[in-house]
Amino acid sequence: MPSLNIKNEETNSLIRELAMMKGVNLTTAVTLAVRSEMERERAMRNAEMGPQKKSRLELLTEYSEHTAPLFTDGRSGNDLINELYDDETGLPK
Repeated sequence: MPSLNIKNEETNSLIRELAMMKGVNLTTAVTLAVRSEMERERAMRNAEMGPQKKSRLELLTEYSEHTAPLFTDGRSGNDLINELYDDETGLPK
């Protein structure tokens, strides 16, 4: 298996600092850092594309189920919208 030969000074410095902080050798420090980043990336991708992502229809249905009980005074959506604008000017009140 081929090994890594990291020639970037900043990367080497970061690996050494992490190894000192964790009290591990350089190889373990790299492994921990890469594993941590992989877990973050997987979690982010799962959040974006996973089965828990709801469709627009599901989101709107949930929204309407939560808000419908708030409209109990008998006014329609058009009534509510018309209350926002002045009849003469058409501008917002």
